[in-house]
Amino acid sequence: MTTRTECLDLLLEFVQSGKVEQAATAAGTILAYLASLPDLQAQVLALDDLQGELAERCASLAISDEAEDRHIAIEDVIGQARGTLKAQTP
Repeated sequence: MTTRTECLDLLLEFVQSGKVEQAATAAGTILAYLASLPDLQAQVLALDDLQGELAERCASLAISDEAEDRHIAIEDVIGQARGTLKAQTP
């Protein structure tokens, strides 16, 4: 089973490395994690959690420059995904 920790670790590796294949692996892992959750509300909450924890980890590492740009891009994508799920939640 894919866990929240695996998702966060993969996202952070991408932020730090910038390797595109790492981003693809992180995206697939996040999809598998979200699919394991019981409903849309749980998926929205999981994305909120991932976004918040990633921001905390990046802040603690004091990332900058291109790594910060990648972090912002991930935050944007997570926000868009969360918005799409919220729109589908009854």
